[in-house]
Amino acid sequence: MEPADYHIIHSGDGSDSVGISGTTISFHSTRGAFTESMQVFIENGLKYYLEQYQPAELNILEIGFGTGLNALLTVLALSMPQLYTRYTSIDRYPLPAMVYGRLNYDTFAGSTGIYQQLMTASWNREVPIGERLLLQKIRADLLEYQPEGVYDICYFDAFAPDDQPELWTPGVFKKIRSHMRDGGVLVTYCSKSVVRRTLAEVGFAVEKLKGPPGKREVVRATAVSGFSGY
Repeated sequence: MEPADYHIIHSGDGSDSVGISGTTISFHSTRGAFTESMQVFIENGLKYYLEQYQPAELNILEIGFGTGLNALLTVLALSMPQLYTRYTSIDRYPLPAMVYGRLNYDTFAGSTGIYQQLMTASWNREVPIGERLLLQKIRADLLEYQPEGVYDICYFDAFAPDDQPELWTPGVFKKIRSHMRDGGVLVTYCSKSVVRRTLAEVGFAVEKLKGPPGKREVVRATAVSGFSGY
C-alpha cells in the first residue's frame, strides 16, 4: 500500500494507531492500542510464558509486524537481564517511515529511542537491539514463508479474518504449530469460534480470556505435547 492509503488514529488510551483509508480497518483497537497489545500479547503471552517456564532463552514469532508496537512492548517487558531473546516478525507490507514516524509510541511509553531502533532495523537480516535481543524482520507472504526456528511464543496479529481470511486457515495454523515447542503459546485478539476450532484441530489447547476494552474475549492457545496431527 502507498503512504497515502494510511492515516493516524488517536486511540482511546492516548496511544496512536494506523487506519487504512477508505475502509474501517485499523491496526489496533480504537479503544486503546497500547491497552490492547499489552493485554493480548504481553500479559496473556509473554508474561504468562515466562511465569510458567522461567526460560534462559526465548524465541518469539510474530505474524504481522505492523506498527512495531508488540515488539516495543516486548523489549520494555523483558526486564530479566539474563534472558536472551530472538524476535522474528513476518510482514508482507512494511509501514513506510512517513507513517510510523508520526506515531507517538516512544513518547507514550517513555522508551527513549527504542521504537526508532526497531522500525529502522533492516529487513531480512538479524539486527541486535541492545545486548539481549536479536530482531529479524522478514518481508514475506506468510502463505509462502517457511519458518526455520522452534518458537516458544507466537503473537498472531494478522488483520481480522474478514479482512485477511487466507491467514486464518488450518494450513497456516498447522505450519505455525509445527514450528512451536510443546507447551508454547499462541495468543491472538480474535476469539471467533471458527478460529478456536481450527487451532484445536491442529494441536492447540484453546482457552478464552477476558478481552481489553471493547472486546469481550481473546484467545490463548497452548501447543499440546505429543500432537501428531500434522
